[in-house]
This record gives sequence, C-alpha cells and structure tokens, in this order.
Amino acid sequence: MKKIVALLLALMLSLGALAVLAEDYPAKTVEATVPWSAGGGADIVFRALAKVFPKYANDQQMVIKNVAGASGVTGVVEFLLNASKDGYNVLHWSNAHVSKTHMTKVDYDAYSFDMVAQICESANYLLVPADSKWNTLQEFIDEAKANPGMISLADAGVGGGNNIAAELFAEAIGAEFNLIHYAGGADEVTALLSGEVEAAICNTPEGMTNVDAGQLKILVSFASKPFEHYPDVPLAIDAGIEEIKDLVIEQWRGVVVQKGTDPAVIEKLAAILEQCVADEEFINTLKEQQVVARFRGTDEFAAFNEAEDKRFENMIKTKGLGDRY
Repeated sequence: MKKIVALLLALMLSLGALAVLAEDYPAKTVEATVPWSAGGGADIVFRALAKVFPKYANDQQMVIKNVAGASGVTGVVEFLLNASKDGYNVLHWSNAHVSKTHMTKVDYDAYSFDMVAQICESANYLLVPADSKWNTLQEFIDEAKANPGMISLADAGVGGGNNIAAELFAEAIGAEFNLIHYAGGADEVTALLSGEVEAAICNTPEGMTNVDAGQLKILVSFASKPFEHYPDVPLAIDAGIEEIKDLVIEQWRGVVVQKGTDPAVIEKLAAILEQCVADEEFINTLKEQQVVARFRGTDEFAAFNEAEDKRFENMIKTKGLGDRY
C-alpha cells in the first residue's frame, strides 16, 4: 500500500512539474531544424518566423539549424533521433516530407511527430534564365515534347515538393525531362544561374531576387491565384493550354515536435505561432517572397496532414513514382 501511495505522490509531483514547465514555456532558446540548405524556401520562411518569435515567446530566441541532404531525409532523421520532447526542439514539416515517405522507404511517416501548426503556403513555378531561348510556356512545352529527356530540369531532391511538382508537370503535358536533383531550392537556383541546368521547378521565394535582378524569368506559376509581385506571370490554369488547365501545385510548411511532447507545451507553442503568423512583419516579409502566411491550429493541422498523406500515397501509387511501392 505504501508503495502505491508513493507512486501516486511521485506521479502527482511529476504532473505538477510538467504544468509548471508548460506555464513557463519557453524559458530558453528554441532550436528549429530545417532539413534543407540555407537560402531555400524553407529556410527563408523559418528565418522570418524566428525574427518575430521573441515578441510572443517571453523574449526567447528561435535559432535555425539547417541540416541538408537526401531530399530532406537527413535532417528529419537527425531530429527524430536527437531532439528533446520538451518543445525546445522543433522541426520544419511540409508536403515535401509527407510525399517523400511514399516515394521511398524512410525511417518515419506522416504520423511520427506531433503536429503543432501550419504557418504558410506557397506556389511552385517554372524558372529559366532571362536570356533563355524560351520566351513562352508553349515554346517550352513544344520542345519538351519534341525532344524527350533532353531538357535538363532541376528540382530539390527526389520526393521533395519541387520534385513532385516536376513529375506532375511532366505527366500533365506528356513529356519527359532530364531531372537533376539538388539538396535544396537555393542550390537549384545556383545551378540554373551557372548554366548547369536549363530550367528549374522552384517554390516561392526561391530565385525571386534573381527574377527581380533580371537574371531569371518565370514562364508559368502553378498557383491558384496570380503573384501579387508578378501579375503578368501566367497561371497554368489560365494559360489556355488544355493539358495544364487544372494544374495547381502549392506547398505548405508547418511546425512539428517529437511524439510524446507535453500537450500543454504544444498548446502554448501553437498559441505563440498563431501570433507570429498574424504579425505584420512576418506577413510582409513572406509577401515580399510571394509566400502567403496561413495558420492552421494543432487539430486542424493534424487533420490536414492526414488528408495530404492519403492524397500523396494515392497519387504516387497511381503514377508509379519512386521505389517504395
């Protein structure tokens, strides 16, 4: 009996300590792992988040840890193995990570983490050099069809969001590309600028500064709405090309934590993120990069994550992509 009482007391003390920890959260720096290279879309968005984070997080900082490699897998696995369950280690999570779990066998799936919140969504688009021989999307499509596998098209790694977008685009127009995989969006842009590849499927804000500088041009956007900063860029759905009239490809990004993190800490972190996403500085920084601030709370984000997981599984199986199935 004494042992049972002692155990109950210990449990009560433990729960009380957790409540105090959640109430004080965050009491130190939060480390955010971004499983892509610095300068890519994920990195830029999370650095914008980190900039406003202290305003709503007891003046505590968020620091970014970039772990590139294997289309995002390296960083996710490192987080899975090493991150704490106290809310002080968080992970960038996106549709690129979800689709990757169905493209090939990895050590995690869409349910390996606790969802916290979605923070934004953004569009994919087709980039070429400003002096490219292709001035219109139709010209690009015509050559791709006439010369299967000859156009080198960059993406951000097998199974990633840009790669899935490239595969969907290729299938829609009935063409084959020479897909070249890079560690992240920034590497894609560098390769395009240096002439390693002829075109790239990117995601906002990758390459936008180079478009502004007159070095690159966007042939088409796969967004559901026109770019505010580039209103003349045609949407695939409005381009008047039958094959892509329904082609909308957008990416989302959010924050997750280790499975088993205290729900009270997750609730506190989600509330902080909601304030960050509503912050004018965050909204405007993302807007400059053509990214839309979008908040989904914990329950809604978990349901959305599950729906996306099922959508990607069905798409990848149906199209025979990857090597998992």
